[in-house]
Amino acid sequence: MSKNLNRTILLLTSPFLFISKVYAEDPPEINAETIDKLVNTITSRLLPIAGLLSFIFIVYGAYMWIMSAGDPDKIKKASGTLQWSIIGLIFVIIVSLILRAVLDAVA
Repeated sequence: MSKNLNRTILLLTSPFLFISKVYAEDPPEINAETIDKLVNTITSRLLPIAGLLSFIFIVYGAYMWIMSAGDPDKIKKASGTLQWSIIGLIFVIIVSLILRAVLDAVA
């Protein structure tokens, strides 16, 4: 066998050589409280971070536009950054509104 084939076989079989015991518990029960906790975590932690990142990219795109000094390539790049960051911010806002509407309808 060739050297590369031996390495490939070793690489593919190595995860199975180091099998250890797994002590699993019963899966958590999924109920309304668990789903409510998950959604609250998403809305209270992840959506503000996503909104903040979108806002930071809007500021960065505006900075790029200001520093472009009329160069069409730099203006195009800054315009793309602004466009996608605004789309991202709108997406985050729409997702949060839909999530809250669904939660209010279910609860």
